[in-house]
Amino acid sequence: MSARWDAALRGAARPAARATVYPPAAAPFDARLLSWSVTSDRSSQTRRTVQAVLAPETVRGLSGITVQGAYVQLDVGLDYLDGSAELIPQGRFRIDAEDTQRPDGGIAIQGYGREKAVADDRFTRPRTEAAGNGALDTITKLLQESVPGVAVVRRTTRDARIPRTTWDRERWEAIDGTDGSLARAIGVEVWADGRGAFVISPVPTLADPPVWTVDAGPGGVLVTAAASTSAAGVYNVVVVTGDPGTGSTPVGPVIVEDRATASPTRVSGPFGRRVRHYSSPLIRTVGQADTAGRSLLANSLGLAEGLSFTSVPNAALEPGDVVRVIPEGEEPQLHIIDRIQLSSSGAMSCDTRSTKGDET
Repeated sequence: MSARWDAALRGAARPAARATVYPPAAAPFDARLLSWSVTSDRSSQTRRTVQAVLAPETVRGLSGITVQGAYVQLDVGLDYLDGSAELIPQGRFRIDAEDTQRPDGGIAIQGYGREKAVADDRFTRPRTEAAGNGALDTITKLLQESVPGVAVVRRTTRDARIPRTTWDRERWEAIDGTDGSLARAIGVEVWADGRGAFVISPVPTLADPPVWTVDAGPGGVLVTAAASTSAAGVYNVVVVTGDPGTGSTPVGPVIVEDRATASPTRVSGPFGRRVRHYSSPLIRTVGQADTAGRSLLANSLGLAEGLSFTSVPNAALEPGDVVRVIPEGEEPQLHIIDRIQLSSSGAMSCDTRSTKGDET
């Protein structure tokens, strides 16, 4: 974003949005938006989904809106009221459903981020990768086979040579999302960004720098906030093993624990020990096992306290971002954003998590 972005969110600016249609058999064109809603969710296999209504005059068919390979790019941001605007890409969405609302109600569409295109491209026969290939290179190859020429951005140097590995059917499960996936074995996550490029990034933690302050009061952006606490899905010990199943010596078990003195879920505290076992045939060394265990632990510990808030819409936020939340009359709290809902109809809503414990 530019230097004027945050001040404009808190002052004189109005929302702006643009939809660009990419037909399968014609040049891209801008379509007039009547309404739109985008959900971005780290916990979902397809991170981004869109529902939008385009103007009735929008071209349909292979030269326009169609479920036969059309995409829509949605960009959302601010109109600075001086003839300039700043728009942030929200997703390159494959149109999977469209409904013409006759006679003049517009064209309703539903679209999905590019993870869906990869997931739908299942292996036609069991897929085997030779031993010695790098995990990052293999992830890139599996993505670009399904979406030729797509950019794959590596925000991590974590990598490892993989053993000879075979996946039966599900391409996305080979890439990310299951215990047998390449991403989980090296402690990263794979997702499609707002421009449609794929990103390979480390699992976010509260040690990451906050990117925005969500504050209440005069000049603030916070509208409502509701906290909740649950121990569901929380573990503070991860036991990692690697067994390639080829007769070689298994790796591990490597045990990773939450031992931070200030952590409310530390293994030495009243929370007790809650153990998760993780095994992958892609784990070949103790170092890989330790990295995978620490990433899994980071993804769990933040579930100790959740915060849902609504605020002035900020289209520059991404699930995984750390924000500083300051409810009125309370101390600042750091939270990782897991889910964002943006729409043309009002405030932004976010679901977050943190590791703040109960007060004594």
